[in-house]
Amino acid sequence: MAGARVRVMQMEERHLEGVEALQTECYPTMADYEKITAKHAARHLELFRQGQTVAIDESSSRVVGMNSGFLLSDFDFDNPDHSFQEVTSHLWYTSHDPCGEYYYGGDICVSPSYRKQGIGRKLYDSRKGIARELNKKGILAGGMLTGLLKHRKSLGQGEECTVEEYVEKVRAGTLVDPSLTFQMKCGFQVRGLMKSYIEDESCCNSAALIYWENPDYCG
Repeated sequence: MAGARVRVMQMEERHLEGVEALQTECYPTMADYEKITAKHAARHLELFRQGQTVAIDESSSRVVGMNSGFLLSDFDFDNPDHSFQEVTSHLWYTSHDPCGEYYYGGDICVSPSYRKQGIGRKLYDSRKGIARELNKKGILAGGMLTGLLKHRKSLGQGEECTVEEYVEKVRAGTLVDPSLTFQMKCGFQVRGLMKSYIEDESCCNSAALIYWENPDYCG
């Protein structure tokens, strides 16, 4: 909604139903079991309240964006392959380690009618702010390749495009992916590929491992 006054703030219990509704709105092709529900989000607040934020339309108090995540104690960059269900403990974040060195981004999403207003960047900035405030090494996340299926459908007969080829073209700037291109503009780097990350046909179940290194980290 153009011109809306939107505020990013820490998630609270009053936002839980709005978070669940937003997940349904933002991910029509994603399997239901991959979506964060109100019960999941309530547990996230219990475990790591500081790591959860929302974007609120001040005129209606509607949840129009969200950021969710937890802390990981360690990550093997040499063996980055994992699934969303695995790393998030089936979305309950029970692997959260209060002393973990990395913030793992479970999800960032913005209502389709509120996109292209800078809300996504504000949510990524809130994520970076959490990592800085807690002095974490950086932020990890699975960047869904939301343009992959559409690109494959656009190819001529007999043409193919592997996940590796697609990501390389996005990194080189010869292709634009709605999610990964934006994440790279927000300072994230591609550090690996996960070909069975999440059940969503729009990305052919694939994601890039993206990483933002905290420049203010003091080890």
